Amino acid sequence: MAQYLNKQQLGQLQEILNAKEIAIRIRTRVTIPDDSAEADTPSTTDVNEGVTKMAIAELADIEAAQKRMSNHQYGICTDCGCAIDYDRLKAYATAKRCARCQSLYERGWH
Repeated sequence: MAQYLNKQQLGQLQEILNAKEIAIRIRTRVTIPDDSAEADTPSTTDVNEGVTKMAIAELADIEAAQKRMSNHQYGICTDCGCAIDYDRLKAYATAKRCARCQSLYERGWH
Protein backbone atom coordinates (compact mmCIF):
# COMPACT_ATOMS: atom_id res chain seq x y z
CA MET A 1 0.00 0.00 0.00
CA ALA A 2 1.26 3.47 -0.86
CA GLN A 3 2.41 5.78 1.92
CA TYR A 4 1.36 9.38 2.19
CA LEU A 5 3.96 11.85 0.96
CA ASN A 6 6.48 13.49 3.28
CA LYS A 7 7.69 17.11 2.96
CA GLN A 8 10.80 16.15 1.00
CA GLN A 9 8.78 14.15 -1.52
CA LEU A 10 6.25 16.97 -1.86
CA GLY A 11 9.09 19.42 -2.49
CA GLN A 12 10.57 17.20 -5.18
CA LEU A 13 7.19 16.77 -6.84
CA GLN A 14 6.56 20.52 -6.71
CA GLU A 15 9.89 21.01 -8.51
CA ILE A 16 8.82 18.49 -11.17
CA LEU A 17 5.51 20.32 -11.67
CA ASN A 18 7.28 23.70 -11.90
CA ALA A 19 9.80 22.36 -14.42
CA LYS A 20 7.02 20.85 -16.55
CA GLU A 21 5.12 24.13 -16.50
CA ILE A 22 8.18 26.13 -17.57
CA ALA A 23 8.99 23.64 -20.34
CA ILE A 24 5.44 23.81 -21.72
CA ARG A 25 5.41 27.59 -21.64
CA ILE A 26 8.77 27.75 -23.43
CA ARG A 27 7.76 25.11 -25.97
CA THR A 28 4.56 26.92 -26.90
CA ARG A 29 6.25 30.30 -27.30
CA VAL A 30 9.21 29.19 -29.37
CA THR A 31 8.60 29.17 -33.10
CA ILE A 32 11.00 27.93 -35.71
CA PRO A 33 10.91 30.09 -38.83
CA ASP A 34 10.20 28.17 -41.99
CA ASP A 35 10.91 29.78 -45.36
CA SER A 36 9.09 27.12 -47.32
CA ALA A 37 5.67 27.66 -48.84
CA GLU A 38 4.35 24.83 -46.67
CA ALA A 39 4.63 26.91 -43.52
CA ASP A 40 1.18 28.44 -44.00
CA THR A 41 -0.69 25.37 -45.21
CA PRO A 42 -3.84 24.30 -43.37
CA SER A 43 -2.16 21.11 -42.11
CA THR A 44 0.59 23.14 -40.43
CA THR A 45 -2.03 25.41 -38.88
CA ASP A 46 -3.94 22.36 -37.64
CA VAL A 47 -0.78 20.93 -36.06
CA ASN A 48 0.01 24.23 -34.34
CA GLU A 49 -3.55 24.47 -33.07
CA GLY A 50 -3.35 20.90 -31.78
CA VAL A 51 -0.08 21.59 -29.98
CA THR A 52 -1.58 24.68 -28.38
CA LYS A 53 -4.64 22.75 -27.20
CA MET A 54 -2.41 20.03 -25.74
CA ALA A 55 -0.29 22.65 -23.97
CA ILE A 56 -3.40 24.28 -22.49
CA ALA A 57 -4.64 20.91 -21.25
CA GLU A 58 -1.22 20.10 -19.74
CA LEU A 59 -1.07 23.48 -18.00
CA ALA A 60 -4.59 22.95 -16.63
CA ASP A 61 -3.50 19.56 -15.23
CA ILE A 62 -0.45 21.15 -13.60
CA GLU A 63 -2.56 23.94 -12.12
CA ALA A 64 -5.05 21.39 -10.75
CA ALA A 65 -2.20 19.37 -9.20
CA GLN A 66 -0.76 22.52 -7.62
CA LYS A 67 -4.20 23.39 -6.24
CA ARG A 68 -4.51 19.89 -4.76
CA MET A 69 -1.06 20.42 -3.25
CA SER A 70 -2.07 23.70 -1.61
CA ASN A 71 -5.29 22.08 -0.34
CA HIS A 72 -3.33 19.13 1.10
CA GLN A 73 -5.12 16.75 -1.29
CA TYR A 74 -2.18 16.08 -3.61
CA GLY A 75 -1.12 12.44 -3.74
CA ILE A 76 -4.54 11.24 -2.63
CA CYS A 77 -6.65 9.36 -5.18
CA THR A 78 -9.75 11.35 -6.11
CA ASP A 79 -11.72 8.13 -6.57
CA CYS A 80 -10.85 5.89 -3.61
CA GLY A 81 -9.08 8.29 -1.22
CA CYS A 82 -5.97 6.12 -0.90
CA ALA A 83 -2.44 7.45 -1.24
CA ILE A 84 -1.02 7.55 -4.77
CA ASP A 85 2.34 5.80 -4.95
CA TYR A 86 5.30 8.21 -4.93
CA ASP A 87 6.92 6.47 -7.92
CA ARG A 88 3.72 6.98 -9.92
CA LEU A 89 3.72 10.67 -9.03
CA LYS A 90 7.40 11.03 -10.00
CA ALA A 91 6.58 9.55 -13.40
CA TYR A 92 3.25 11.39 -13.78
CA ALA A 93 3.24 14.34 -11.38
CA THR A 94 -0.29 15.42 -12.31
CA ALA A 95 -1.86 12.04 -11.49
CA LYS A 96 -5.10 12.39 -9.60
CA ARG A 97 -5.86 8.68 -9.32
CA CYS A 98 -3.94 5.71 -7.96
CA ALA A 99 -2.85 3.15 -10.56
CA ARG A 100 -5.75 0.81 -9.73
CA CYS A 101 -8.44 3.50 -10.04
CA GLN A 102 -6.84 4.91 -13.20
CA SER A 103 -6.94 1.47 -14.77
CA LEU A 104 -10.62 1.14 -13.87
CA TYR A 105 -11.32 4.64 -15.17
CA GLU A 106 -9.65 3.88 -18.51
CA ARG A 107 -11.76 0.75 -18.88
CA GLY A 108 -14.89 2.76 -18.18
CA TRP A 109 -15.54 1.05 -14.82
CA HIS A 110 -15.66 4.21 -12.76
